[in-house]
Amino acid sequence: MTDTNLDTEIRNWQEKLLSRSVRRTHKCNRLMKSLGNLSSFQCLEISEGDGSISMKLRSLGGSWKTAVPTRTASDSLKHYLSENVGFILEGKLPYEDNSFDRLVIVDALKFIEADYEFIKECHRVLRNDGWVVISETKRAPASLVNLLKSALGVSPMIREAKRKGYSATELFDKLKDGFDVPETIVYSNGLLETASTIGEVIQKSIMHSPCWLVPEKPTAEEIKNCRSLFSLGGIFYPLAKLLSLFEFIPGHKLLIRSRRRHWRPRLQPKLIDGRSIAEAAINTKIGTAAPF
Repeated sequence: MTDTNLDTEIRNWQEKLLSRSVRRTHKCNRLMKSLGNLSSFQCLEISEGDGSISMKLRSLGGSWKTAVPTRTASDSLKHYLSENVGFILEGKLPYEDNSFDRLVIVDALKFIEADYEFIKECHRVLRNDGWVVISETKRAPASLVNLLKSALGVSPMIREAKRKGYSATELFDKLKDGFDVPETIVYSNGLLETASTIGEVIQKSIMHSPCWLVPEKPTAEEIKNCRSLFSLGGIFYPLAKLLSLFEFIPGHKLLIRSRRRHWRPRLQPKLIDGRSIAEAAINTKIGTAAPF
């Protein structure tokens, strides 16, 4: 099988695997709903390497560029994107000032060491009326899901991540000097995340990296592994779909949509009860259907 045929086959199977993943599908749908119609916009995606989601985002229209924080992500996206993938070196974006109308960070911020400085870079490349949408793992002080991920060897820290995720307040704190944050969505409940973590362990026994990360030089063995995962996904999909309905259980994923404004460092005064203004003012909705 030629390299071109392999790429086509892998892209097809990756699209099928996305359809069998309740968690990834929820994330993709939320991102697309938050971004809306992009037909007249210049857009920048910061990706962890999930090419299937990159292609879904491009279906919203507009002109797109993609940058990545790791070489692994770059290798994966080369199988999907015709344009060159930019590389984030020392937190810097390889684009001119005021180049984009929309910027979306898909689970990639935790891979960047100097995340606050990187947010300043995002502010720099966005136009005055630009928006940034951030998808990230929600970090909690005592998360059983995170403990399970670490114990089973599927934590993002295994894949060069600098941190396991963010709390809503931590992300607000990174954004507050240059962005208004009208709303934060928390979704993907603990039952679904626990089941998905077990699924990641099973998947890791078949493929050494997450199924959505395509190696630089894929082989026919990758196609075989995708078929196996797709078959397994069909068995577990109904259970995952059922577990996703338990919206009253605290979520483990964050989605933040924020509007660019003039960059001005802001101090954080404390309220009488010890909370910061960010903690008191942030508007968090829990569930899977809450719109921005």
